[in-house]
Amino acid sequence: MNIKKLLSLIVVLILTSTSLLTGCNKQKKVETVKREIDKTQYLNLTLDGEPKTLDQSKAKERSSFQILSEINESLTRIETDSSGKEMVKQAGAESWEISEDRLKWIFHIRDNQWSDGKKVTAKDYEYGIKRTLDPEIQSSSAFLLYAIKGSKKYNDIKINGNKSISPDVLGVKALNDKTLEIDLEYPCAYFTNITSSVAMQPQRKDIVEKYKDKYGTDTDKMVFCGPFTIKQWIHNDRIELYKNEKYWDSKSVKLQKANFKIFKQNNTIIGELSNGSLDMAQITNIEFKNKIKKESKFDLIKKSQPTTDFEFFNEKSKLFSNVNIRKAFSLAIDREDVSKTLWKGLYMPAYAFVPPSLQIGKEDFREKSNFEPIKKLKDDSGNPRKLLEQGLKELGMDTDPSKITIKYIQPGMDAKQKDIAEFFKKMYEKNLGINIKIEYADKDNFSKKLESGDYELGSMTWFADYNDPMAEFYLWTTGSNIISTNWSNNKYDSLIINAASLSENKNEDRFNNFKQAENILLVQDVVIAPTVYRSKEVYKYKYVKNVMFTLFGAPYEIKYAYTEGR
Repeated sequence: MNIKKLLSLIVVLILTSTSLLTGCNKQKKVETVKREIDKTQYLNLTLDGEPKTLDQSKAKERSSFQILSEINESLTRIETDSSGKEMVKQAGAESWEISEDRLKWIFHIRDNQWSDGKKVTAKDYEYGIKRTLDPEIQSSSAFLLYAIKGSKKYNDIKINGNKSISPDVLGVKALNDKTLEIDLEYPCAYFTNITSSVAMQPQRKDIVEKYKDKYGTDTDKMVFCGPFTIKQWIHNDRIELYKNEKYWDSKSVKLQKANFKIFKQNNTIIGELSNGSLDMAQITNIEFKNKIKKESKFDLIKKSQPTTDFEFFNEKSKLFSNVNIRKAFSLAIDREDVSKTLWKGLYMPAYAFVPPSLQIGKEDFREKSNFEPIKKLKDDSGNPRKLLEQGLKELGMDTDPSKITIKYIQPGMDAKQKDIAEFFKKMYEKNLGINIKIEYADKDNFSKKLESGDYELGSMTWFADYNDPMAEFYLWTTGSNIISTNWSNNKYDSLIINAASLSENKNEDRFNNFKQAENILLVQDVVIAPTVYRSKEVYKYKYVKNVMFTLFGAPYEIKYAYTEGR
């Protein structure tokens, strides 16, 4: 090769290398270009029914919790990190101190304003907490606050004998406008989860007293101190939220508007999500899910819910006073069939009560326990029909199950609840040979029937209010009065009371207590029969960003949400 050709080759190689490097750099720049967020920021979302009230102390439905979490500021907030892991963040309280014995908490209230311009003070938090615990309010969330000193005695009419007790017995006190002191009965390991609840949101005494029973029933009968305010509430149709410019962290709120639509039919939700009238929705329809999976414009978010469906027994009834009959009914449930046939595989079979995702410390309780009580019950007890016959014999009753009719109560009257009831009716009748008479009731009448004991067998779904197994186990303690099964067990009570009194640095002891308690609940005494663990699948358009899908409280958090490329 002569020198001329060699030089030409070198020049070509240099030019080629330069071209390649330039191309790589251009490609790198393209990849790092960030798309700007949309100029007009809004979301169209669904709401799970019309909220009966937005009174923080009287709210019961998840639809109420969804709105209240956006329009008010609890002491803390549950948020998720980039991996979806939940964490407790400062909110209405910018900081707090805890005494060495973990019984005294001092919260420092941050600078924040109500929507009418008045300052949010520690006294507003004190008033809100005490009002939730007021026995005259009959708040369904009051039990969440029973870790607070004096709260159970003050709230529980059965304990205080219907006597008038001063709220001064409560361990809640505003030391000044910026400092809230809370004293506890025991060192509650999950207290910062409780402080994020709607039950502990601040309330304005002047507004509550002005509107009395009408407080929280319409837009003009409340004030707001959260990321959003309510612009319009068209009952049974929609609730429109607008960004709250007076909110302490308004700079983090990108949405100008969030429109929560209320639907009566699931098919309407599917249609609006398909045509873009909704930006995000939870979907259970199998055909639609199979169709939508092929479309690239949606992201699918799959999350376990801290929720268990279960059957429960009235132990005051003659039949279910017998433990072998309760065992028979629990074992008559084919949980795999319930999951596959009734729920089309959307929900998992439940062989324990505490659902996956509930944590003790930072560990998943279900994984840590490695224990499925219902499978142990099956191994220990055998054939359900033989157990039924044995129980009938012990009660001195005719052992022919076809002569028995059970009153079976259901918490709802909609088509899906009827499907559930009929499915279980057929399963019980086939596997046990008994007769089932179904009774449907709305939520209020369902609660009344439970309190009066006007049932034998019932169905229910329980959603954990906070991230600790105590949210499940407290239900069944003597005197909790949350779900009336007329069951009581001193050993169980002792285990749960002891677990409640231990701080987070004793989580191993708490875990052992809970594991023993679950065995008593499901194997030894068979108080309830879990059927499935619930989960949810949410479809959202890819342009929807930064929605946090939390497990507890509201179904999701939109404080930081925005759209990009709508």
